[in-house]
Amino acid sequence: MMKKYLKWASIAFLVWYVVNRPDGAASVVQGTLNGLGGAADSVSTFMTSAIP
Repeated sequence: MMKKYLKWASIAFLVWYVVNRPDGAASVVQGTLNGLGGAADSVSTFMTSAIP
């Protein structure tokens, strides 16, 4: 039951944040995507060097 309330509270906060600070929300999304891209690049480099 508590997980349900936490889920809805998280969604409400996310909507509030995007509406009130769209530039901050865009920065968070951009930073997350850059981090995921860097992680994928690192895994690709590892796999390239690990597999002869």
